[in-house]
Amino acid sequence: MSPAATLSDEAMLARLAELDLAAAERAHARFLAADDERADAAGRTYQRMARSLRQTVALKARTAREAEAAARAARQDAEADAALNPPPDPEDAPPRRLFPVDVEAANRRTAEMRDAVRRVIWSEGFEKSEVEDEQRLEGFCYRQLEDWLVEERCEPDFTTRPLDEYVAELCAELQLNPDNAARWRELPEPEDAVIQTYLDDISEYPVRPRWKGSG
Repeated sequence: MSPAATLSDEAMLARLAELDLAAAERAHARFLAADDERADAAGRTYQRMARSLRQTVALKARTAREAEAAARAARQDAEADAALNPPPDPEDAPPRRLFPVDVEAANRRTAEMRDAVRRVIWSEGFEKSEVEDEQRLEGFCYRQLEDWLVEERCEPDFTTRPLDEYVAELCAELQLNPDNAARWRELPEPEDAVIQTYLDDISEYPVRPRWKGSG
């Protein structure tokens, strides 16, 4: 195998440019040393060598530009693919269960969370407000609680997390009074009939809420 067969296109063009330059330099030296009778022939030889060198340099530059463009396109394709198809995170939790591990324990915790958070919502006193937006906000909180319970009861730690910590976290998400959330056991029980009125009003839901069921 010849040495040229192991060279890349860029390396071969670089080597060819070196040879063309050496040939052009020799042709130019002969042209300068030629007498009048041989000057024309030596000049034409030098011109051919110079033209060959210019073509090689131009080809080398074009090849470099094409290689750079191909590399840039490959990077862009790789970035787009990574954005559209991110690799799975090995630390991702397994898919959430569709039902609780212990249904009876989940039912008990659901009742505890419902009682606690409803008391905190009730303590805000929205039902006494004459401002329509505040009354709507109270209804949103009760409905949001029911949606949350449907989803959260399937989590593996739903029944094992400290109750007070769980209540405080959910009340913070609903932007309820944190002081009342901390002492929810001391708060008065809400009026179930009023809460049910809010739960029956699902006009603001784009689709039927999951906790409402199909009945």
